[in-house]
Parts: sequence; structure tokens; C-alpha cells
Amino acid sequence: MTIERPRRRSIRILRAAGYVVALIAVQGLLSRLADAAAIAAPDLFLLTGAGLAWRFRPAWALVAAFAVGLLQDVLGGGLLGLHAAGVAGGALLVLVVRRYFSNSGPVQGLLTVVAAVVGEWAAFLALTYWLRSDLVTVPLLVRTVPVLFAGTLILAGVWERVITWGLGPRSSPEDLS
Repeated sequence: MTIERPRRRSIRILRAAGYVVALIAVQGLLSRLADAAAIAAPDLFLLTGAGLAWRFRPAWALVAAFAVGLLQDVLGGGLLGLHAAGVAGGALLVLVVRRYFSNSGPVQGLLTVVAAVVGEWAAFLALTYWLRSDLVTVPLLVRTVPVLFAGTLILAGVWERVITWGLGPRSSPEDLS
């Protein structure tokens, strides 16, 4: 039986690594397709942060979501820390949803995506105000957020299955309190 444990651990690590590769590849493909259509791409990094909020204890979920956003910043070459704060803000609101709703069903899925998108853009707005810059403008909000929300919501169910494959199933709220 002791031989099985290292094998399971290595399989979990390989699945997590495969998930990260799939995340980067699929987000890159969706971004290219969305750029060609002149629309905002669905945010799989945000869905990953939301998925981590359902799988980890709150403090570790925020750290992991920040790390996922930082990976997005490094790969995207944009403002370092912007998406990290956004994904962590989305995960923070998903933690509120996790506290008050069970971890199954379409209502919980819808609330997770709504909370994640609202949290991400609230963090963007807070950073815009704090930095006294024009990172987020009203025309950008009107043009980007509805399309981003719709695309992210459409892919949320499928991507949740990919997250479950790569990172494991969700824990119950009682396990993670």
C-alpha cells in the first residue's frame, strides 16, 4: 500500500501541470479568436481563481488566485499585478458565495461567475482610482464587461469539468471553513 501513495501524488502533480498547460493553450486560442472577432475573450484564469476558491481554505484560495492572476500578467506582458489583483478580487467574492450556498447546481454556478466577474472588475476599478489612471473607463466597461461575462458564463460549466480533472473535486464548505 505504501507504493500507491507516491504514484497517486505524482499523478496529481502531472494532472495539475497538464491543467496549467491546457489553461494557457485554451486561453491563448480563445484570445486569438476573440481578437479576430473584436470582442473580449472569456477569462479562464478568472474561472480558475473561482475554482480554487471552492477547493482551498479561504486564505490559501486568495494566495492561489493571486498566483494564477500573476501568471496571467507574466504571460500577457501587461501591467504586472493588475490581473493578479483582479483574479484575487474575484476569488474573494466567490468565497462569500461559497459561505452561503451549497457547492452544486446551476444557481451556484451562475452566482460564482457573477461574483468572480464583479470582484475582478471591482478590483480593476479600485486600482484605477488608486493609481489615478485611465485603466478602466466607462466605454471600456460598457463594451467589455457584458461580453466577458457572457463568454465566461457559457464556458463555466465545461471549464469546471476541466478544473475538476486537473485540480480535483470541490470540497464541501464544512471541510474548508
